[in-house]
Amino acid sequence: MPPISLKKVDIIVSLLVIPICLYVFYESARWPVIDGTGNATWVPRGDAVCLMAAAFLLFVEALRGRSLTIPSRLAGADRSRVLWIAVLTGAYTIAVEYLGFIATGVPYMFGFAFVLGERRWVRLILFAVGVPIATYILFRTALHVPLPQGWFI
Repeated sequence: MPPISLKKVDIIVSLLVIPICLYVFYESARWPVIDGTGNATWVPRGDAVCLMAAAFLLFVEALRGRSLTIPSRLAGADRSRVLWIAVLTGAYTIAVEYLGFIATGVPYMFGFAFVLGERRWVRLILFAVGVPIATYILFRTALHVPLPQGWFI
C-alpha cells in the first residue's frame, strides 16, 4: 500500500481550529479584570494567537502539498494503542474532577507510558509520579493556577 497523505486531515483540522481560536480571542475580551491579579485575557489570547498561527501554517503547508504521510492505515497493535490511549484519556477527564489532579494523574501517566510500550518498572513509576507532581508544583504553586482538587489532591 502506498503512503497515505494527511493533506485532507491537515486542511480540515486547520479550518476547524482557526474559527475556534477567533472565538476564544473574541470571548476572552469580555472577561472581567480582577484587582491585583492583572489582566487574565493575556493567556487565552496568547494561546489563541499561537494556535491560530500554527493552524494557518498547517493549512498553507497542506495546500503546498507538504503534508506528512503515514506508511499505512493504523492496524493491529498501533490501532490498539490509539484506542487504549483514547479510553484512558476519557476516563481521566471524567475522574479528575472527582478524585483530584494527582490522584488521577499518577495512574493516567502510568497507563499512558505502559500502553506506549515502556516496561521498565522504575521508569514507569518515576514518570507516573514525577510528571503529575512536577505539573502540580509548577501550575498550582508557582503559577497559582487552580487544579482539580476532588476527594484527594
